[in-house]
Amino acid sequence: MLVQVLVQTQIVPTFYLPLDCSNINTMAKKFFIRIKTGTNSTIYFRYNKGREFEVTLKTPYSINPENWDEKNEYCISRAKKTPKTALERNFNTEIALLNSNLALLKSEVSIFLTNNPNATKDEIKDFYNTKFLPEKEEQPKAAKSSIPINLADFIDYYIKEKSKRIEGKQDPITEATRKKLITIKNRIVSFDKKLSVKDIGDDFRDDLTEWMQKEKFSASTIIKDLKYIKTICSFASKKKVDVNSEVLHWEFMKVRQSYAPPILSFAELKQIQSTIYPHDYLENAKDWLIIGFYTGARVSDLLNFDAKNIIDENILKFRQKKIQNQTHDSEEYIYLHSEVLKVLEKRDGQFPRKISDVKLNLYIKEVCKIAGLTQKMTGGRKDKEQGERGKKITKEYEKWELVTTHIFRRSFVTNFIEVLGKENIKTQTGHKTDDMVNLYNKTEKIDKARRVAERMESFLNIV
Repeated sequence: MLVQVLVQTQIVPTFYLPLDCSNINTMAKKFFIRIKTGTNSTIYFRYNKGREFEVTLKTPYSINPENWDEKNEYCISRAKKTPKTALERNFNTEIALLNSNLALLKSEVSIFLTNNPNATKDEIKDFYNTKFLPEKEEQPKAAKSSIPINLADFIDYYIKEKSKRIEGKQDPITEATRKKLITIKNRIVSFDKKLSVKDIGDDFRDDLTEWMQKEKFSASTIIKDLKYIKTICSFASKKKVDVNSEVLHWEFMKVRQSYAPPILSFAELKQIQSTIYPHDYLENAKDWLIIGFYTGARVSDLLNFDAKNIIDENILKFRQKKIQNQTHDSEEYIYLHSEVLKVLEKRDGQFPRKISDVKLNLYIKEVCKIAGLTQKMTGGRKDKEQGERGKKITKEYEKWELVTTHIFRRSFVTNFIEVLGKENIKTQTGHKTDDMVNLYNKTEKIDKARRVAERMESFLNIV
């Protein structure tokens, strides 16, 4: 085995307060391996605060050095991205689970250090050894199979169980789902770290909703969190954990958004296309924006388009990334509009230079600002002063400030639904249901009425 867990541990949360990000920049935390030859090397965790304070901790995990990414501090899989055999799938699952455990370990240690900024080296080691390297005699066999009843602990257990691949039964949860569950766990601990699974009922729902509203969380975030919590409690019930039956009967209303998210019109796209940009990286981002506008692809798929997969001159074959409720990547075909082909022709038959979705999000904001998309509109945007944990603030912004890569799909559906119809839209975007297409259709009511008028007038003229 290329990945080896030296000690089977269940990573469970300790109590902590919300992270104070002001101290994070003064800390350095790093995973590393000391032995870079052979087939097995222990993974270590180093923490230092300044030049005179350093602690090195041995993790319960080891790895083949060939599979260790020293720069990014995680394990990489050298198996096929789309494994065909059970052995390859299990190996990829092991890799994903190891990276998940390392991320949880780093998160828990970071939380302890943030809540105990003056902890001594011995105190850090005592916390770490107690949590991650318990003595064998203090770890009875029964404890390994015990299921936690504390809600925060059970969420960690749920993540661990759902990260496994079980042939014929379940695929592991996605990285996005894992991160979302960790975020929910952190919120639960901030709300009430002593909550047990049994405490989750209607009163809890009302209290959590009230607390999250005071903390300025949006209605959609509150409902998403509650839906995840219901799913977790349902899983607990199947595991014979005592749960409050009220949670199993929770129902949720659809949230009515108080504002319409931005889309790009054909006129605005022409405005973007005709603008001269001062830097090549902006020209590159502009070209990705044009392709996204005319294909409606998810950014995770868009940035992996490859010209060698173009067939019949204007049809592109690609593998659509696994999404929620989809068990694996799927092979898809989409039409490339003539405007897309113009971009490729300008670039010697190739798609624009590949960049990360994070950079593309930033760059298209600059593109739209320079192009003059400065009209005021109401929207939601995360407060930068609160960092990654910032809450979405709803107020009036200039349009370019609200632009993200998700505008590609919304714009495509809104601008082309009347021409293509829902079935053809779903072929192009990969949406599975009409409801999802409706969600992305942001046509204003007055524009819908005008389209009805145009069709009726056209029909009457024929008659």
